[in-house]
Amino acid sequence: MSEISATALVDRVEAKIRALLWEGVPLTADVCQYIEATLGAAEPDAVADLLAGPDECERDTLLELVFFPDLSFQCAVEEILAGGGLSPEDRSGLAVHLKTNPARARLRFPGHARQLDCRLPDEGVDAFLTRLNLTWAVDVHLGRALDQWADKHRREAEIDAVRLIVQLRNADLRQTPAQLGLLKDFLERMPPADRRWQACFDFLMAFLPEHGDVLNLYRALMDRKVFLVHHLMKARRDAEIISGSNMETLSMSGFRAGYFDTAAAEETLACIDAVALAVYGRTEHFDDAPVSMDLGQAGDAADIEGIFRRLL
Repeated sequence: MSEISATALVDRVEAKIRALLWEGVPLTADVCQYIEATLGAAEPDAVADLLAGPDECERDTLLELVFFPDLSFQCAVEEILAGGGLSPEDRSGLAVHLKTNPARARLRFPGHARQLDCRLPDEGVDAFLTRLNLTWAVDVHLGRALDQWADKHRREAEIDAVRLIVQLRNADLRQTPAQLGLLKDFLERMPPADRRWQACFDFLMAFLPEHGDVLNLYRALMDRKVFLVHHLMKARRDAEIISGSNMETLSMSGFRAGYFDTAAAEETLACIDAVALAVYGRTEHFDDAPVSMDLGQAGDAADIEGIFRRLL
């Protein structure tokens, strides 16, 4: 991160936010579906009337949906932050600026040539800035590891270190020594050319915030694996019972099958094994739950050492 004053950083972040809002905020399909369900049609005039009505009960929900910084918006702001963060005081000052001098915005509707020119209302500023999580800053050692990782693998795969920092910022990691150690080892030992790399990183961004106080993250990974294997096998047994029995008879016997996303569980189990093998060089298997491992595709420049670790 380049050395600039805190005041200059706040000014640049504010300018970027205002520029991005004025460039246009595309409404996603989910937002349009909500608008259609609420107003009957996702059209600029209807949304303008709803945003202008302070007494409209649906207005607050619409504000949160419409002014929601997506990944591209966050990455553009991250280019300014460069992994750094604002002080709580500077963040509060930025909120005051955006409330006293509201940012102009353009809302883009799918299928409509006309855009809706509006302003980011006072009521939407705090939630908008909260989602950007501007006070979080990447640990200096992790930031250095990310820079080294990007330089090392730049020619091997499409690298977007800015997006990774955004994901870290969104996860709001405490960046404990255990978390930092796992992430640095993951960056060092699992090449981004591995087609499962992004899925594993996404998994870690969901897993690590849940284990901020855990010192032994390998044990935590295996505990999550045990939990998933148990429920996965139960879901499969329930499916076998249902397929071979009459539902009316099952209901009378008190049988109740709960919903469990087996596909998501299998994907998460694959990520757990891949992370454990890459970072710790080992994983645990269960006698009643045979595990098959997809080694991916190996080309001429395959990571032989990485494949060997997966076979251990």
